[in-house]
Amino acid sequence: MKTLKALLIVSLMSASVAALAEGGGDRVVAQMDAARDVSMAHYQQAEHKEAVATAQAAASHDVERSN
Repeated sequence: MKTLKALLIVSLMSASVAALAEGGGDRVVAQMDAARDVSMAHYQQAEHKEAVATAQAAASHDVERSN
């Protein structure tokens, strides 16, 4: 039983090391960076739309008050 556990531990550790050694970690980091860039672009577009809508609402309120 001890031999089986030791063999299992060694095989699991070597599999994870092999995945990282082949650039798996680099690919994961690159995917995270790409996802962050896309989400920041969407966030900036949403903020811009909100700022434009707020400015238009403020301008319409100013026009209503002056009449």
